[in-house]
Amino acid sequence: MNGRIVVTPVLCGALLAAAACSSGSADSTAQDPNGAITVWLQTDAQTLWPRAVADATTAFHQTYPNVRVDVAYQSWTDHLTKFDAAAQAGAVPDVLEFGNSETAQYIAAGALADLTADRASFDNSSTWLDGLTASCTTDGKLFCVPYYGGSRAVIYRKDILADAGISLPPASWPELLADVRTIAARHTADPNFSAFYLPGSYPYGGLPFVFDAGGQIATRSADGHWHATLESAPAQTGLAHWKSLIDAGYRGDRTKTNVNSYVQLVSGEAAMFYDTSGQMSAVFGPKGDPALRDKIGTFPLPSPTRPGQLVPPYLGGSDLAVAKAARHPAWAKEWIKAYTSSERQTQFVASGFLANTKTITSADPLRAAFSAALAHTWSVPPAPNWAQVEKDKVINQMLVDVATGRPIADATKAADLAIEKNLNQP
Repeated sequence: MNGRIVVTPVLCGALLAAAACSSGSADSTAQDPNGAITVWLQTDAQTLWPRAVADATTAFHQTYPNVRVDVAYQSWTDHLTKFDAAAQAGAVPDVLEFGNSETAQYIAAGALADLTADRASFDNSSTWLDGLTASCTTDGKLFCVPYYGGSRAVIYRKDILADAGISLPPASWPELLADVRTIAARHTADPNFSAFYLPGSYPYGGLPFVFDAGGQIATRSADGHWHATLESAPAQTGLAHWKSLIDAGYRGDRTKTNVNSYVQLVSGEAAMFYDTSGQMSAVFGPKGDPALRDKIGTFPLPSPTRPGQLVPPYLGGSDLAVAKAARHPAWAKEWIKAYTSSERQTQFVASGFLANTKTITSADPLRAAFSAALAHTWSVPPAPNWAQVEKDKVINQMLVDVATGRPIADATKAADLAIEKNLNQP
């Protein structure tokens, strides 16, 4: 995904103010060998792998022993607003973490340093995950470094399947539907029980089926115009498969999101759900039920259109960038090298997430399903205005419409109109 819309100077000024369009300040490393760099990370790093942050700084100090590293932890809810404000004030951090669906607007606005010439100096750059690499790349140039990833698989209760006479997880789409229907029949007396918990307002539960069937969300033509493609035959086929799984196994409010899906397994009100390894860990974590640790299993979601293949999961995750206006870009790049090294990636994996590379995976059998489809992941369109599509919940509304009975053709047509309006705004 190499194409981006060119952002005009006017939009650049409106979006990120002066710093976004800045050519950046000169690197003062040589003149200030005892200075400091500022690193903005999300609070995930503070709570999940603080040791990795400390170890990266220790490794960085082997090259720059007198440079202080100031790490400031940010919240997902306001970190972009804070960066925009810092840009306006001319005080941007040197290193920033972005979600992989957030990078496009800042790359297009010229707010991030070009790291193309440095790519080979980062560990595992030849085997980075495709979905993360695409979010950092435009027109063949690299503007950030993949940090860590998050994939999805099916998490299930072994005891609930066994009670329905099922000893092994399904290996094909027909087997999955058959098992779901068998489990649902076993629990007809419970109106709150879902054999497969899959609520409607869950883009990363519905859109994988679009990509599985050969569809896409949107494509960009040579003139820079974005064309939404959810009305295409492949996309509609994928959504029909998704709806068939909901009809077979989901009971309850179809307008709900997937937030805290793990609660359904903990309470015994669901046999399976499709979500992240973080949701899986929560089932038997402190907020779940530790006694369920040995009763949980996972398997990749089998494809309904390609026998023997897997439904391609959305690859979520984060990237690390050097601000174009950073005072010390050389130091910033060196710290990112240390923080994304193979050693640190192993620490991220141990915390339950995916490494930024296909070559480092977890030995935990419960996590194997989350790595099984890494060669076939997908991401959202690399459009500068994609964030507005998410803000308007266009995909969520389309999926809720389909889940609650609106004809797929009508729901996708409405979504395509909204997507194109947002993506093609000047």
